[in-house]
Amino acid sequence: MKPVLCLGDICADLIIPYAAALKARTGDPASYLDTDVRPAEGGSAANTACAMARLGMPVLFCGTCGFDAYGQMLKNGLEKEGVDTSLLRMDEGRPTQLVLLVLNEQGDRTAFACPAHLGSQHAIVPDQIPDDIPDRICWLHVNGMMLREEPAASTQLNLMKRCKDAGIPVSFDINVRVEAMKNPAFFENVQKAKNLADYILGSAIDEIPMLANEHDAELASIKLSESGAAVIARSGEQGADLYKNGVRLHSPAFPVTVADTVGAGDTFDGAFIAAILSGLSDAEALKEANAAAAICVSKTSGRASPTRAELDAFLAENR
Repeated sequence: MKPVLCLGDICADLIIPYAAALKARTGDPASYLDTDVRPAEGGSAANTACAMARLGMPVLFCGTCGFDAYGQMLKNGLEKEGVDTSLLRMDEGRPTQLVLLVLNEQGDRTAFACPAHLGSQHAIVPDQIPDDIPDRICWLHVNGMMLREEPAASTQLNLMKRCKDAGIPVSFDINVRVEAMKNPAFFENVQKAKNLADYILGSAIDEIPMLANEHDAELASIKLSESGAAVIARSGEQGADLYKNGVRLHSPAFPVTVADTVGAGDTFDGAFIAAILSGLSDAEALKEANAAAAICVSKTSGRASPTRAELDAFLAENR
């Protein structure tokens, strides 16, 4: 099988246990052990690439990081998972993008890009994309993170069009971050990306409604699917819905104890794509994606996606 190409963000996550730190300040001794800031390999596109690689899919990653210690950590992390990093560029002129992930008491995270603008992840340039790339891959996965700044935005949109024209399936995770909300160019680019995608994935709470300019998630999903794309609306503990050709499929979530939610959507995306490419039906792919996301949130890492054996065992235990 040809590889899946994941193009997009790769960054170093600094996980900040804010809720635990507040408890520690009140004198709760049990909280002291959980107050350290943890550096971790991150980036939505990079996380999705790793999720697919762990499930046995060949994966090629294209992105940019700094030529520094964090950048080397990120490159090594991808290669350890078996991801092809030949299209990863290490930029000597920019430090590796950092993302501060602040965790609350429920394990939910709020992300802050540092720097907020002109970070290394947006320095993906056209020269990183080989002319023959549509012939070398079986699928393209991208997200909205790259659409708020140049040169990454134009590079991604151009590649999406090339793959779409060549008949290569394109999946697009909306993936809105707070830094993009005041950028008119971002919303214009997201609309362009929507029209080039065969699969649109996002949060049913905010991202799907935003993209369709509808308050109701179901109406928004139906509206988006009218273009012919399959729309996957993720709803956390409520599961996920897929809208395609006028049909809605619902797949419930698997109940687990949540450690933190970092990387859950990325893991879902990777497992869903891997399942579709393995020949599973849409319903089966949703189930596998929900199971993979459940395993991810039960652990404290954005790279807590399961191996094939772990996913099969979980599904067998939760029939």
